[in-house]
Amino acid sequence: MAKTGFKLPGFTTWIDRVKNVTAKEAAELVVEELQDDGPAWTGEFRNNWVIVSGTGQRIPASKEPGYNREQRFNPRVEARKKITAPKLKGRGTSGYTIGNQMSYRDIALDLDPSGLRTAGAKNNTAPRDWYINFVQGGKMRQILEAATLKASKDPTIRGFKGGSRATRF
Repeated sequence: MAKTGFKLPGFTTWIDRVKNVTAKEAAELVVEELQDDGPAWTGEFRNNWVIVSGTGQRIPASKEPGYNREQRFNPRVEARKKITAPKLKGRGTSGYTIGNQMSYRDIALDLDPSGLRTAGAKNNTAPRDWYINFVQGGKMRQILEAATLKASKDPTIRGFKGGSRATRF
C-alpha cells in the first residue's frame, strides 16, 4: 500500500467519534418516530422499543401484555417513555439494532399476514401498514438526515483540530 507522506494525528479517532455520535442520534430519533407513528392503545407497545449496541442483534419478543381483556377495552394509557441508546465506545463498534420486545409485535407492526390488527377493528391507533410505510416511504431517510444534522452540531465533534490532545473525549 502506498503511503501519502503526511499524518493527521487523531483523525481516525475523531472520525470514529463522529460515526458513534451520529449513530446514537439516528437510533434515538428512529425510536421516537416509531413511538409516534405506531399503535399506542395502552402505551405498552410504544414503550417497549429497545436500542441495543451492535448491528443484527436478536431482540427477543419476551414481554407479554400486562392488561387483561377488560382493561384492554378500557385502557389506562401509559405515558410515553424516552428510549435512549447506549453509548458506542471505541473503534469497531458497528451501530445499533432497534426492536420491540412485546410478544405481539408482528401483529402491531402489521407483519402478520392475517391482518389481525386491522381486521374490523374500530380502535386502531395507527393506520394499516404503518411500519412498512415508515421504512419504505422516505421517513427513515428524513430521520437519518436530521440525525446527521443534529450530530454535526454536537460540540464534542465540531471541527477537527488534530493532535492527540484535541481528540480526547
